Amino acid sequence: MTAPATAGRVPDNGTSPLQRQDARQEQARSVMNALQPLERWEQFGVPKLCGAMSYGLLVAPDIDMEIYGSLRVDTGFSLVSEWAQDPAVDRVLFLNAVNEPDAGLGWEVRYRVRGVPWTVQMWLLPADYDGPRSADLVEPMRAALSSETRSAILRIKESLVARGTEYRSIDVYRAVLDDGIDDVEEYGRWCRSYSSTGLLNWRPVPRR
Repeated sequence: MTAPATAGRVPDNGTSPLQRQDARQEQARSVMNALQPLERWEQFGVPKLCGAMSYGLLVAPDIDMEIYGSLRVDTGFSLVSEWAQDPAVDRVLFLNAVNEPDAGLGWEVRYRVRGVPWTVQMWLLPADYDGPRSADLVEPMRAALSSETRSAILRIKESLVARGTEYRSIDVYRAVLDDGIDDVEEYGRWCRSYSSTGLLNWRPVPRR
């Protein structure tokens, strides 16, 4: 997924990237507490939190989920129609990618927290989906990350956002965890040779 060149608005105030990430996590948790998407999706499948929130690497105001179950359009709309009644929700979006490589159905709900628009992206995938699963990357990422690599990833992502540059989060993770990239200038050079497109089945090496 390509991340937008926006970030959850958290004042710098001399704070570290990790502290700013923690503040974004607090905002994201307030969205999850309000909408309860993990709990609400359980009636239709097996929901999993994935992406930057699950790794502790939040910069863009996005929350990612995958749900494994039957591909029924009405299930997602039954939830979205209720969420849309919340005045903090100002946009909903449906994506039919059944015939795409993602092979699923997607819904996005945008929920505002203190003026910041947070997007909850929910992908309903077949229970037997055999493509790369973002949910399967959560534990390997947690096992690979250290405070130093988390800080490097957050610095790069924040710098890309400040420049208005769209980026693929998985490329930032690969650059830092596989190749030791430490700043946005190095990352730009790395991308010229190693940036990716499409679905990617990648796992980081656990830290020693």
